[in-house]
Amino acid sequence: MQQFEWIHAARLAIAIVLEIIANVFLKFSDGFRRKIYGILSLAAVLGAFSALSQAVKGIDLSVAYALWGGFGIAATIAAGWVLFGQRLNNKGWAGVILLVAGMVLIKLA
Repeated sequence: MQQFEWIHAARLAIAIVLEIIANVFLKFSDGFRRKIYGILSLAAVLGAFSALSQAVKGIDLSVAYALWGGFGIAATIAAGWVLFGQRLNNKGWAGVILLVAGMVLIKLA
């Protein structure tokens, strides 16, 4: 395991935020019919992968990717709820719980 440095954690946090922004812009793009939001979504994805590529210089890839994906999914679910009124059913919530449990287990491994 690599030595932890805050700069890598900050880059991972930036990657997570950019992924969430990309997903929200993708929804606003309405299937790329509103091109500016589609372009902003692509730019945010590019930024997210760029930040993730810097984060994995100091965080194990398996841990960084699991945290990036997991937090991105959980926060996108929250954004869908707040911004678009989307709700999860019981199976969806069970999936979120399993996702968070998996992220914790990967971090502890």
